[in-house]
Amino acid sequence: MRSHHPKTANGALDDAIYESQIAAEIDRLRSHINDAVVCQLASRLNGGQSCTIEHSSKVGLSALMGSGNYHARMCFQGGSRSWLLRVPRVTGFAVGLPIPLADYLIASEYPSLKFLETTAVPAPRAFSYGVCSNGTGHGVGVAFILMGELPGRPWTGEGLSGTTATNEEKARIWSDVSEILAELERHPFPKAGSLCLQSSNIGVSAVASDRFVVLTPDGPFHNSTAYYTAFAEQYLALIADGQLYTEFPVDAYLVNEVSREIFSKHVDSKGDHLLVDDDLHITGIIDWQMARAVPRSKAFGPSLVTAEMDTLCTRQVSLSSDDVALTDALRQTGLSWMTSSVVDEKARRFFWGLALEPEWSNALPLAVAILEVFGIQQDWVEWRERALTEYDTDERLKSLVENCHP
Repeated sequence: MRSHHPKTANGALDDAIYESQIAAEIDRLRSHINDAVVCQLASRLNGGQSCTIEHSSKVGLSALMGSGNYHARMCFQGGSRSWLLRVPRVTGFAVGLPIPLADYLIASEYPSLKFLETTAVPAPRAFSYGVCSNGTGHGVGVAFILMGELPGRPWTGEGLSGTTATNEEKARIWSDVSEILAELERHPFPKAGSLCLQSSNIGVSAVASDRFVVLTPDGPFHNSTAYYTAFAEQYLALIADGQLYTEFPVDAYLVNEVSREIFSKHVDSKGDHLLVDDDLHITGIIDWQMARAVPRSKAFGPSLVTAEMDTLCTRQVSLSSDDVALTDALRQTGLSWMTSSVVDEKARRFFWGLALEPEWSNALPLAVAILEVFGIQQDWVEWRERALTEYDTDERLKSLVENCHP
């Protein structure tokens, strides 16, 4: 989810305003957290060890805060490893998650972490969670998860020298990632969707949301066609309702319509969710908030971790060198079905979509890339005219065309 950095009158970014707004947001969030109750809960869950809560810096590298969640460190006097209190940023000035969505994500992330505890995947251990809306908040005052803190630092593509990692250094990362993905393949689910607690068991329920847009929970899905179609349909409905791509709704609708026709993942799968040690070996994976069980083509296909972002934001359709390297590592790990014939950009392009670009000039290259990845080799203007004719019975599209002013 993109946040918007405030600008001055001349368009320059104003760091002081940005930091003051972040600080005010965190003050609001912290005012709802009952520190004493959190410490009592953590102490009880950790054998009675005395506990204190350490709120991190509000802004900066030590903030322990991502775009969607605030964290505080739980420190124990008995010497055991610290825990984290994870709280959705529902009061964000630019990010703020709707409370029902934040509650649903918490209620899904907890069973996701409990499931991962039954595997060899290096994920945080979850100790408790709370959602105020259903009476399970424990008096903490906010929706939360108490989880173990993993060692390591976020990997953002740098090597041992601090500069961009060499291919040899990245090979260590891809080797570890392939081992983790191979482990996940050993634990398949019968349906696609977000994990949930069903009595004392972990099941699959409706998918919580998407990375870019707050979507209505939908599913679970029994096959990949239903999974992909449901996402495309919700985007089509939002475009038709005037909530998305308001500057070019007809073009956006056509792209999502053709995507719909022809067509457990870590959704926000960027490299900074990988924690590494000083030798660039993965020590853990964090931020499982939007994790879900997905079709194999999405779970093991190219993701944002290995994407060349400059290329992804253009009309060029191609696998990156890191895509190829990870695919090779997966084959070496034992996933023999991972051949070049089954690895392509379809799923990545499908979910990257038009990336919420506000202007058509920036969205057009992405639209062309989507057509190309699905085998449509045609000039955009020509394809657009043909598509308008092909879908002329679509009432939502007809309404958009009638109300669109060139």
